[in-house]
Amino acid sequence: MRTDRWFGPGQDRPFDADGLIPMALPRTALPIHAGRPRQLEAHLTRLLAGSTALGMEVPWLTGIQTELVAWLAMQVPRTDAALRLVLYPEGARLSARLEPLLTVPRPYRLKALPHPLQVRRLEAAIVHKGLAGPWSQSVLSAARAAGVEDALLLWDDGTLAETAIAAVALEIGQSLIIPPPQGRVASLAERLELPDWARSRGLRIEVASLPLPAVHEGRLWCLNALRGIWPAVLP
Repeated sequence: MRTDRWFGPGQDRPFDADGLIPMALPRTALPIHAGRPRQLEAHLTRLLAGSTALGMEVPWLTGIQTELVAWLAMQVPRTDAALRLVLYPEGARLSARLEPLLTVPRPYRLKALPHPLQVRRLEAAIVHKGLAGPWSQSVLSAARAAGVEDALLLWDDGTLAETAIAAVALEIGQSLIIPPPQGRVASLAERLELPDWARSRGLRIEVASLPLPAVHEGRLWCLNALRGIWPAVLP
């Protein structure tokens, strides 16, 4: 199985991708189930929005969907995998990488930590995945050094924002409360998966600030497009 490939009009031109890795680049990740990419069009649209936020147009991006799907059909025709996409607008190319589709640890333990992007919370680019740079890796390293899987990130006022890899929602009674969107990565799972998930459980979605102590009054959920929706705990 070939696990990575370039797509786009610049794929055959000389290009130093290694020098750009620390930069803010549009990125996304999605699951492949039985060879089929889930919500691929929405993920390409996410990348397109990120590039536009950087002031760079990539009109070729949506046109590669057929080629990308054909490549996936050859590489993972009947299996599950994770597909990670990184867009290099200046190089006119898209990096696609296949990885094993990992399961979420149960329990999924979180440690409350301050959000490292608090000072940039009002920046419009923050909501686009990847445009704040690779900040989540240092947060994950700190959380795992503390013996947990991830960090529950808090704004300066003590309210919930997100984790290093996921959006969060708190189930209290018949309500499913999600934090306000300002300052956190726009979640595709929140937009595309959560409404039906909540409806199937008789939950009403609300948007409200959530102080940390509220976590102990309900059930905390994490969600992202790659892993789905899963329960989390504060040990």
